[in-house]
Amino acid sequence: MKKLPNIKDLKAPEGYFDELPEEIMGKISKKEQYPWIKWAASIIVILGLGVWQYSNYNSVPTDLLVDQEVDLFIESQYWSAEDILSMSENPDEILNEIIQEENPFMDGEFYSEEEIWF
Repeated sequence: MKKLPNIKDLKAPEGYFDELPEEIMGKISKKEQYPWIKWAASIIVILGLGVWQYSNYNSVPTDLLVDQEVDLFIESQYWSAEDILSMSENPDEILNEIIQEENPFMDGEFYSEEEIWF
């Protein structure tokens, strides 16, 4: 203890401890006014993320799934072209779409159905 330096007497400013309790209580009351808001906000965020994830999970249109399944049957040669045309309500429309995809420069404006012989 003799090796430690001597410390002068520490003194608080006058009236410091008289105002200290009010100052501490003022800081405490400001922090604890609405503690339930944090919980409510966190629950709303979690529910919002859950709804968003669920809606994205089920957002695949069924038409797209059916088209992919049909393509799979065609590519695996399980269905032939005759099978697909026989299942269609309007096979001429399917044939016209195929012709249009294979020849994109041919529009319906320039050719009538009677002129399309292939």
